[in-house]
Amino acid sequence: MVLNVVGSVVGLVKVRLLHTEVDNYIFRLHYRWTTTFCYLACALVAASDYIGSAIQCMDGQGQSVAKGFNTYCWIRSTYTLNTTKTEDAFYGLGNTHLNSHQVTHHAYYQWVPFFLFFQGCLFYLPHLLWKSIEGKMADTLMQGLQFNSMDDERVQKKDNIIKYLKSSWGRNGRYSFVYLGCEVLNFVNVIGQMFLLNAFFDGAFMSYGSEVLNFAFEDDESRYDPMVETFPRTTKCDFYYYGPGGTLQKLDALCVLPQNILNQRIFVIMWFWFVILATVTAMEVVWRIMVALSPMVRVRMLEHRGKLPASPHLEQFIRRLHLGDYFLLDILGRNLDALNFKDVLLGAADAIQDNGNSYKPFYEGDDDDPLVLKRRMETDETTSV
Repeated sequence: MVLNVVGSVVGLVKVRLLHTEVDNYIFRLHYRWTTTFCYLACALVAASDYIGSAIQCMDGQGQSVAKGFNTYCWIRSTYTLNTTKTEDAFYGLGNTHLNSHQVTHHAYYQWVPFFLFFQGCLFYLPHLLWKSIEGKMADTLMQGLQFNSMDDERVQKKDNIIKYLKSSWGRNGRYSFVYLGCEVLNFVNVIGQMFLLNAFFDGAFMSYGSEVLNFAFEDDESRYDPMVETFPRTTKCDFYYYGPGGTLQKLDALCVLPQNILNQRIFVIMWFWFVILATVTAMEVVWRIMVALSPMVRVRMLEHRGKLPASPHLEQFIRRLHLGDYFLLDILGRNLDALNFKDVLLGAADAIQDNGNSYKPFYEGDDDDPLVLKRRMETDETTSV
């Protein structure tokens, strides 16, 4: 039984390892790690809301109020006052004086699970867009050579790749520009979500992490936890009802919000993670633009992936590459081992330079057309299986 379970887990790991990489590590930080974090946080908060006790209110004698009162305060929202520790034992609690106190209502907590789920979907969206447009083109082109570098048919498969690169010369621009657009979309998504969270928490998110850092290094006399201010664990709730004589009466209760203990930790982690993620994504976009503008960088990148020495013939070929053709070769270099990629790169250089500029601006359904070659490779792969 144990061996069967271990075998199943190993099988899952093997499937994940045998995966064609058509993006980079920073891209995967968005749709894999950040999306997973958002969904796990959503599950934790939802569990505390609907499995445990989302809110528990008490009256002036410290007695638990009726369930209907808890439901009312959960739906209607609670509030805190801008009191200080010198005025009251608990921050945000005490007698309400409208002339001297500012009332802050807290109605976000019932929407937090849905918001976290929505965030996870937004982080997955650029990957979904790139995956649908890429259409497993690289996976089909490599014909499984990325998984088995010693394939018995590796010579024929490398020849097929070279033929495709030759026939599609200059036609892969959409492939690279869509990927760059998805990387820019990742950056815009992180920045946009920071502003979205700031609006969701009434302007408290943008400075949340920096205030937590300042709090950690303040002296004891002036210490005040900003997490308690943004996500208070104890709040006030007023319930109005008619008494036996028809007089409107007010019940002032103290409400405990266990969910905010989780919210404090989740969103402080999210603040720091978003800052890091936005920084590395911006650096990746800048690097991608540098690669697009610098032929020498492209030369060194492909030579490094193929473990090739500097060669005037190869350098001339790479310099002449269209940006889309370079991007496709770069993806091949990420997935193929150095020896096979070296053969593909040198073979493509010889075939394309000997043929001159084989770019065809109009569609011709001949044997050298890249779409015909791609369909033929898909058919061969299906037949072999």
